[in-house]
Amino acid sequence: MKDKSLTDTQEKIISISAKRFAKNGFQKTSLSDIAKAAKISKGTLFYHYPSKEDLFFVVLSQNIDSAFKEEFEYYMKQGFKLFKDRNKLLDDLTTYYDSRMIKSKLIERLWLEGVIESEHNPKLQQMLSKKDDEIVQRTAEMLRFARTQIGILEGFDDSEVLRMAQGLAAFFRGMFLYRIMGKDVDELKNIWVLTVYNLYISEKHAHDEQQEKLGKK
Repeated sequence: MKDKSLTDTQEKIISISAKRFAKNGFQKTSLSDIAKAAKISKGTLFYHYPSKEDLFFVVLSQNIDSAFKEEFEYYMKQGFKLFKDRNKLLDDLTTYYDSRMIKSKLIERLWLEGVIESEHNPKLQQMLSKKDDEIVQRTAEMLRFARTQIGILEGFDDSEVLRMAQGLAAFFRGMFLYRIMGKDVDELKNIWVLTVYNLYISEKHAHDEQQEKLGKK
């Protein structure tokens, strides 16, 4: 998905870099090779992206932002039709998973590579931490939108929805790892469908009882 705020040169750099970072990893990806593949000088590359960390973060951010935009657009077109009938919710979630979640995504490998590299790269760690907070906020926005449009999570206030978004973000990162590790696809599908199903049917009183029990431990 083309970002109109980027120049053609930047689009080319990001596209080539995404494939290189995902395939070779952060450490083994050379800026010289990227510049050569993009048919630009290394000076031009540094003009747009002063460091490899800056370039990697832009590549990752662009892919994340594009993924969120695509999912929101899909949800706007199909989500209301899919998820309104509680009696068909399990089937609808299965349909959604088959059409949206099973595709191999470049973003998964980029995110994993960023996490690995950030362990000993403070600059990248700070960048990813900020992006992670943004992901949680966007997820919370989508949950709040669904709360008003299709009636899920009724009675939950915004702070509770935010905590759910934090849990979902952690869950999806775990799914990334399992998929990359080659976990059984049917098992992953069942885990995803049942987890999201339980979120959708969550009721306020049951949630409060669970929180009270956790608070007593």
